[in-house]
Parts: sequence; C-alpha cells; structure tokens
Amino acid sequence: MLKLSIINETESKISKEIFEDVFKRFAKVLKKKIDSKLGDRTGFVDLVLNNDKAVHALNLEYRDMDEPTDVISFAYLEVTDYKKEKGDIIVGDVFLSVDTAKRQAKERKAKLKDELEVLFVHGMLHLLGFDHKTKKQEAEMEKWAKKIL
Repeated sequence: MLKLSIINETESKISKEIFEDVFKRFAKVLKKKIDSKLGDRTGFVDLVLNNDKAVHALNLEYRDMDEPTDVISFAYLEVTDYKKEKGDIIVGDVFLSVDTAKRQAKERKAKLKDELEVLFVHGMLHLLGFDHKTKKQEAEMEKWAKKIL
C-alpha cells in the first residue's frame, strides 16, 4: 500500500484532490508492481509543490543541470537495500515546479490540473523504477502513464 503526503510550498491555491485522485488511479493500475516492491509494508511518498527557484536548485545540486525543470523524483527504493528492512518505508519524494507547470499548460493550451496530473504521474513512475533514457523505456513509461491518466 502507498500513502501520499502533499506539501504546498507555493502561494498557489492548488487542490490536494487533484493529486489524491490520480494517486488512487496510480495505485490501482500499478498494484502488482507496488505489491512486488513493498510486500505487506506501507510505502510513503511525499509530493512537494514548489517554485522554479527551488526546483532549479535541486536540479543543479543533484543532476548538475543549471536550469529549472518541471518535476524531479528521488526514488529511495532504488538506492537502498529496502528488502532487508522491516516495517513501513519511504518510497521517495517528488518535487514539482508549479511555475513550470503553469507555463507548460499555457504553451500546450491545457488546463493546469491536467498538466499537474501528467507531471505527478511522471514523477511517480520514476519512483517505481521507470525511466526514459532509451526509446524502449520511454515507450513503456508512456504506456503506463496513459493507463493511469
């Protein structure tokens, strides 16, 4: 089972329901994968809504990229020997730039809600080990994102 915590560090009024609804769909669609990673434990995910400045700093520090980005994920299951741990575990953190989401939604002529959902799902997929370094990986990630959205 996954549990979500949402922290809004922006001044934007964004409904938590946007993320809670898509999180439920994510957990339902990827139930088998989540269960295989967590077993009978509860996994915790933090979503942090932030601005370009904060996400830019994370992007520079952890990815050596001197620019803002839309979403950054830190997947702790991939870097820890979690299988030996007992009890509940932290799956990862997703940092989402609301500033970038607003710009991208405007550029795509989409609703902000839809853009936030896409970015959140993208970040969540990274937490479960999905990536897009190759065309095959990207296609797999997009397939799951479409099922969830």
